[in-house]
Amino acid sequence: MEAAYNFDGYRRLSIRKIYKKEVSFSTGSKVFSATIENLSRDGALLGTRNISKIKTGSMIIISIPFANKQGCVKSKAIVMWAENDKLGIQFI
Repeated sequence: MEAAYNFDGYRRLSIRKIYKKEVSFSTGSKVFSATIENLSRDGALLGTRNISKIKTGSMIIISIPFANKQGCVKSKAIVMWAENDKLGIQFI
């Protein structure tokens, strides 16, 4: 069984690392910009000014740039929570 880590009251299976990168994500036909604040293999914390347009439970597609080289990886994720100017997402 994997260890669980607590972070601000949330249980996580993976430790998140600081990863300050600009990203884009889409939901439906709309594209938004955000900043990844932290990242793990299971999810991420995003900061965005478009929070009012994103609902908990929404599926998004996010493009995450590689840290040390050109290119990016695209992944599907679910918005687990949205509060103030932050989104918690879980990769699927």
